[in-house]
Amino acid sequence: MKHIFAILAVGLIVLSGCTTTTEPEATAQQLTLDELTRTPGFTWFVAEMNRFTPNAGLLPGIDSAFTKSPSKKVCIFVKPTCSCRGTQRLFPQVVKTLMEAKVPASSIEIWSMRTEADRHQYEGMLKISALPAIYVIQDGAIRDSVRDFDFDDSNADTLIARAVGR
Repeated sequence: MKHIFAILAVGLIVLSGCTTTTEPEATAQQLTLDELTRTPGFTWFVAEMNRFTPNAGLLPGIDSAFTKSPSKKVCIFVKPTCSCRGTQRLFPQVVKTLMEAKVPASSIEIWSMRTEADRHQYEGMLKISALPAIYVIQDGAIRDSVRDFDFDDSNADTLIARAVGR
């Protein structure tokens, strides 16, 4: 009888080791600007964007960069509920600058992410180490980026103009 209980106990231990529960991998979700403004985690976005007025002198150069290189795009990876300065200020200012420069919506990709480890379609090209992350991509390669530590609360227009102009 002791042997039967011992065999059953070992069997249960082996079987319990075989059942693993793994969390599904998180995947970045691409949002259009319209979807972004209707997503609960981004309720602050429109107000922040409307507070910023880009330097009008920079807009023609931004527009020209996209006209000359139609394959160019700006990919923005952002965590919606983050209250950090880059998310709350830099991200809306960059989007406002691109919109004022008449950059086609198809050239602006916004990716909502829970963490930097979320899966995304550019994994083979770039590794995201901090959110927000803003990259200029052209012909399948990263051309430049806008980094939060270069942002001084009001120079997003200059930073994105420099990045897309390269």
